[in-house]
Amino acid sequence: MIIRRLHAMMRDQSSDFQKRIFEQFGIPVCEVRYSRVGDEFTFIRYRPRERFRFDDLDLVAIEVFNSLYDLKHTF
Repeated sequence: MIIRRLHAMMRDQSSDFQKRIFEQFGIPVCEVRYSRVGDEFTFIRYRPRERFRFDDLDLVAIEVFNSLYDLKHTF
């Protein structure tokens, strides 16, 4: 599901900028932004506040998965 959402961001031609928020249990965990112009992803984790840039979809997917996994296993 994560990979599908990231691929959809890359395929969407409606804007040069795409943004998706990933949630766990209804709690926003992280955000991914895609810039078509730079062909890069910006990953933002809400807690702790971190920001990373990637040019590889797989690396972004790993960060999203890890963020969701961490929250899920905190409770």
